[in-house]
Amino acid sequence: MSYEANTNLEEAPASSVPSSPFGHLVDGLNGLGSIVIGLVMVLMCADVFMRNAFNKPIDGVAELVAASIIVIVFLQLPGTLRHGRMSRADLFIDPFLLMRPRAGLRLRALFSLFGVFACGVIAYATRPLLVKAWNNNEFIGIEGVFTFPTWPMALVVTLGGVLAAVQYGLLAWQDLRDSARAPARGGERHE
Repeated sequence: MSYEANTNLEEAPASSVPSSPFGHLVDGLNGLGSIVIGLVMVLMCADVFMRNAFNKPIDGVAELVAASIIVIVFLQLPGTLRHGRMSRADLFIDPFLLMRPRAGLRLRALFSLFGVFACGVIAYATRPLLVKAWNNNEFIGIEGVFTFPTWPMALVVTLGGVLAAVQYGLLAWQDLRDSARAPARGGERHE
């Protein structure tokens, strides 16, 4: 549940992220996303080989790759947040945290609450698409050549949005809790 990422790859300290069933779920989905990346790479290489060696491309590779990108993002988004690996602009927040730790933590909590809202909206908006895809047996591809159902993709987006919203909520709670113990200004301690 930390924003702070270890950028020194020479050192590998123990993770400061507490272990929990939620954490194991998020990390498991992150690992699954990595497996999907590997499978996509193998599929693309096989398609290129088949296309060049035998002039027989593999049907559906473009559709599978397009769908897998969305799946990978939403499988790995909660884990990326959990381990502090989400891209962010540190130009303002890091110096602000040093000068005014309490206000900086509260501002970061506010940003996390916006993340809860954004991911919640994604999950809320995708849920009806999931139900529709399931009920109507919707598919991607060309009928008779290659097709696959769209509901697994909608399920991953919905689940990933919910888990990312929960993770943002945990980050906001952590920052609000830490702000209560932080000094008002860098180096000072006000209580």
